[in-house]
Amino acid sequence: MKRPSYRSLLVLTLGVACGGDGPQEADTSSYTPPATAHWMADVFADRPDAQVGRILLPGAFNSTSYACDAANGISPDAPEIVLALWGAEDTPDDDPNRQRVVDWAKTQGRPLGQQLEDGIRFVELNVTLKDGVVTTWHSVYGVPLDDVLDEVVAFALAWPDEVVVLTFGLTLDSTDWPLLADSLTAPRGDGASLCDLVYDGPEDAALASLSDVRASGRNLIWAPDGELRTWLDTRGDCPLSHGTTDRIWSITVTPEGVESAIDASVGTRDPQHLLVNDFVFSLDGSATVLEQAGYISTYAGVREASQALGFLGDFPGRLIEGHDAEGNMNVLAGAYYEDTNLVEAAIAENGAR
Repeated sequence: MKRPSYRSLLVLTLGVACGGDGPQEADTSSYTPPATAHWMADVFADRPDAQVGRILLPGAFNSTSYACDAANGISPDAPEIVLALWGAEDTPDDDPNRQRVVDWAKTQGRPLGQQLEDGIRFVELNVTLKDGVVTTWHSVYGVPLDDVLDEVVAFALAWPDEVVVLTFGLTLDSTDWPLLADSLTAPRGDGASLCDLVYDGPEDAALASLSDVRASGRNLIWAPDGELRTWLDTRGDCPLSHGTTDRIWSITVTPEGVESAIDASVGTRDPQHLLVNDFVFSLDGSATVLEQAGYISTYAGVREASQALGFLGDFPGRLIEGHDAEGNMNVLAGAYYEDTNLVEAAIAENGAR
């Protein structure tokens, strides 16, 4: 596949984040991408045989939630507490409770293309159906999936030495899977679709080396399982990565609780699997909608609650120390990665190995 220049591919979609008019072509004549855009190429320049499953990958929990906006509406599939706070249909979008819901829904504040440039190498795409269109969401609706895939494909083509692991959180009936497949196979930058860039080597993705992935010309890893995988394999127009992705939810109201969950997972991790370990916090001890509403109203958003509960500061270092005990735990996904310095900490750890 012909590789275009980065300048010809770069598309900034800041307008998308708040439900704008869609991707806007950027003036890239003086643009210099940050070093984090190509950190894997730099850190592993003399270690191209490093296995993907042994690389500590910084991730962003619910990567597409930056696009949530009150004007886009809320899904009827949102949790009871969220719907209760959202209010009636005629509640204005600037209602304080409605804005609070949006602030909690946005676990990321930057468009996906910028997240990838900032060094994120695990992307979680959560989608549902809105008016017949596959759309990103986190209770609150975001933007059409097509807008987000434009950014993923543009980055993958621009930086062929970087490897990005994808997962999809699907709230779709199987009858709607063709709509998803149409988006995945649609030509985008330089005529390439997302499926054109998914690594489909013979080994499990965790065991694939960076050199093998790069040589294939397919630097996205996506290994869905279950009925969706069977359906996509039968359809036959979207090659898929092999292997298994394990998901561990470190859900707690304290950093110490997250560390305990990580410690418990280290000894049981299958080194042939890709591992995603999310560190998030829940509303433990809140038994009713009213109690949860009272908890949420204490903080303006996830950012403030994270700080109040002690998830900032040196937490990334302590998290990595727990993950790296076996040397093969490969994805850290957190809310507001730019606040926790998660990317910088993960890159530094890879360089120190």
